[in-house]
Amino acid sequence: MNHFTGSIALLRHPERLENLWLAYWDARRQHFDFVTAERLDDESFRECLDREIAWVFDLRRGKDYIISSQARLHLDLPVESTDEETFYVVEFYIADLYGKASRTMVELNKEVRWLTGDEVLSGQTSEGVPVNPSLVELLNRADVIARHTS
Repeated sequence: MNHFTGSIALLRHPERLENLWLAYWDARRQHFDFVTAERLDDESFRECLDREIAWVFDLRRGKDYIISSQARLHLDLPVESTDEETFYVVEFYIADLYGKASRTMVELNKEVRWLTGDEVLSGQTSEGVPVNPSLVELLNRADVIARHTS
């Protein structure tokens, strides 16, 4: 059994808040994913996510986005995938882009897309492009985002 300890970013759309969520295209795995950060020994759950959001989207820490100070939820649970079972110790954090420059940078990035809650929770975009199955399982079990379609 694999083990993962870390955090997942719930990056909200600036105007549509909890109706659209920012995902990036994982070219190696051929699916959309949320920023997920494995926690290093000396990091908090929030700190590892701060590091990973900056790296994935090429944003400046402390300037281009804000991460909530408290996790929306902490979970300890096993998740089965097509490969094998992974035990997750995970925290979900709301994050928001901050400022026009960061929103513009993200909007111009062709590797990212805003997904509806329904697309994320169903495991595919409206065009049938897959979303990370492990993320889908975690989000459905955690019940941290709603199925908004518009």
